[in-house]
Amino acid sequence: MSQERTVNINDNDYNYAELSQDQQILVDYIETCRKNKAQLAFQLDRENIAEGAFAKMLTESFNKKEEVKEEKDA
Repeated sequence: MSQERTVNINDNDYNYAELSQDQQILVDYIETCRKNKAQLAFQLDRENIAEGAFAKMLTESFNKKEEVKEEKDA
């Protein structure tokens, strides 16, 4: 039993196979855009996390440098 592919446009369901070729292409473009946006959002989240980790490491490196300086001065 195969399930027909449907698309929802303006709260109306349409059978994908019954759309015109141009409409099918536009639906495919929209789906591709949504997938790409999700991938970009994932990459942006990952980069934000990495940036935060690097900033934390940099801050900690200055704290370690200050600790070493204080030990030498003591």
